[in-house]
Amino acid sequence: MSCPHVSGAAAIIKSLHHSWSPAAIRSALMTTATRLDNTRSPIQYSDGTPATPFDFGSGHLKPDAALDPGLIYDFDTNDIIDFLCSNGADPMQLENLIGQSVTCKNPPIPLYDLNYPSIAVANMNGRVSVHRTVTYQGNGGNPAIYTASIETPAGINVTVVPNKLSFSKAGMKGSFRLDFEPLEASNGNFVFGAITWSSGVHKVRSPIALNVVSA
Repeated sequence: MSCPHVSGAAAIIKSLHHSWSPAAIRSALMTTATRLDNTRSPIQYSDGTPATPFDFGSGHLKPDAALDPGLIYDFDTNDIIDFLCSNGADPMQLENLIGQSVTCKNPPIPLYDLNYPSIAVANMNGRVSVHRTVTYQGNGGNPAIYTASIETPAGINVTVVPNKLSFSKAGMKGSFRLDFEPLEASNGNFVFGAITWSSGVHKVRSPIALNVVSA
């Protein structure tokens, strides 16, 4: 039943924000979700052990919060083409998909740099930097400053550059970089964390999943 619930929530957001792309709507739903269940406790397996983002994604939807998410992560067709190129799609496959010739970038953009509202890096060898851009949706037309906080994945040093983003009007974009420096391998398992941008009014949370092959 998740599909009709999410579709209904997306339709509500689209009715208020007519110009938002599907990616922007997805971002609003993901970054405002909660990791608490209906008892206000962290989401768990049936045996009581903690669940992970691979089980619940960003968490339970909060459609009312998603109507006013503060910041959104957006991307367009060109970003998807870059992502498919990075994932090994050849020019003929892309031409069949979009109906025109495509030249992939060389070198390709890393898969993890798609401007998605969550961050995942598999087979991580040493230090990795991930880039994201957010778009300010406004706070009653007022300027805002967002400050980053990190839930640090086990065995990883994380740095956010910059750790503050300032916006003077709706529609402004701000870019940042996450530097992940592994201290040890994760033994074939993913380790989890999150980055949250807070303005005092809004909290914009993105889950992080990292699989460290070697430090």
